[in-house]
Amino acid sequence: MNDQRNLRYFLGGNTCCGFFSLYNSFVSLEDGDFLWIIKGGPGCGKSSFMKMIGGAAERAGLSVEYAVCSGDPMSLDGVYIPELKTAYMDGTAPHIADANFAAVDSAYIDLGAFYDHEAISEHKKQLSQLYEECRCAYEKAYSLFSAAGAIRKGWQEKFISSSEKDSALMRANGIAVREFGKKHRQKGRIKRRFLSALTCYGLYGFPETALSLCERFYIFDNRLHLGDYVLDFIANAAADTGHDVIICPNPLAPDVLEAVLVPSLSLGFASSDSALAQIDGVRHIRLDALPGRERFKKIRPELKKSEKLLSSLMNEGFSALSESKTAHDKIESIYNPNVDFDGVYALVSEHILKLGLK
Repeated sequence: MNDQRNLRYFLGGNTCCGFFSLYNSFVSLEDGDFLWIIKGGPGCGKSSFMKMIGGAAERAGLSVEYAVCSGDPMSLDGVYIPELKTAYMDGTAPHIADANFAAVDSAYIDLGAFYDHEAISEHKKQLSQLYEECRCAYEKAYSLFSAAGAIRKGWQEKFISSSEKDSALMRANGIAVREFGKKHRQKGRIKRRFLSALTCYGLYGFPETALSLCERFYIFDNRLHLGDYVLDFIANAAADTGHDVIICPNPLAPDVLEAVLVPSLSLGFASSDSALAQIDGVRHIRLDALPGRERFKKIRPELKKSEKLLSSLMNEGFSALSESKTAHDKIESIYNPNVDFDGVYALVSEHILKLGLK
């Protein structure tokens, strides 16, 4: 049987807190992983370099984990080959990385060495303007997402009572006891990965990653954000019973979760507003019914008003990210023709050869 599995996820996100990074958990250097940190500015081939490494590993029948760029989901920020305990990562802003024990567990790759510096410097004035446009667009996006996050946390969370929260957690406890069993002496490990992100294309997710790890799913109603509390409880309960867990932060509010994956049980849990909401054949837990018909009828007008405002802010935020993408594409169009890609591809081939993939 071929156990090859290729996973895609995000290690960073454009959130209500600004850029939120999980890059420090990409690899485990203390467990023997080796990290290549790729340096270089726009258009020098960092993403292409990693795509070629990942493609070579896939053709060799190895599993690959791809860390996709939340700024542009068509690009990569990292690639990890578990069987080779080797990773490559974009080490430039906003996820700057440095070597730990240089040449022992990590090292640099400088793709900026392939720039034609003289040719690029002729565009200094235009580049300065484009970088400023990009920065301003991101500032606009983050201010809009911050406002959306404030509505989610400060307005919408007020719709539920403590008794309704307790009832939701009681249901979660029943599920946990049935699915996980008794507490284990050794706690399971917890890994964090974004399953979806706020991008220049809108909300962009990878439900296929969860589907490749899990066959069964529970989906929790989350219009009233009771699912937030339930998913946090589920994650801790799974770890307490000795299961390794992948927790997936909410793409807007990363302090709460949109999904919890327990690969050892082939079991997943997600909120109804997550990237997994449209999966077929799930068990739907109707938490939004807990307040009762009369109380829900009472809060519905206020809830709809908050949802409309939040949606408007999110759409404006996506538009701002699209503006930043337009400016960034123009920046890359200046750098790209002035890169020695023959040199870049030769370096990729050298790495592929050293990894035994060719």
